Amino acid sequence: VITIKGIDKEKVGQVSANIRKLKPPEPYKGKGIMYIGEKIIRKAGKAAASAKG
Repeated sequence: VITIKGIDKEKVGQVSANIRKLKPPEPYKGKGIMYIGEKIIRKAGKAAASAKG
């Protein structure tokens, strides 16, 4: 967990967005940098899609 604090809310948001941009959350495995409380909508992969159909 990385906590970013500061006086200027705009700069805090910009720094956190820049950090998140390095490894955005991906919908297949759920890995990546996420904000606390953020829900990532998971997608079914190729194996799950072919087994389903």
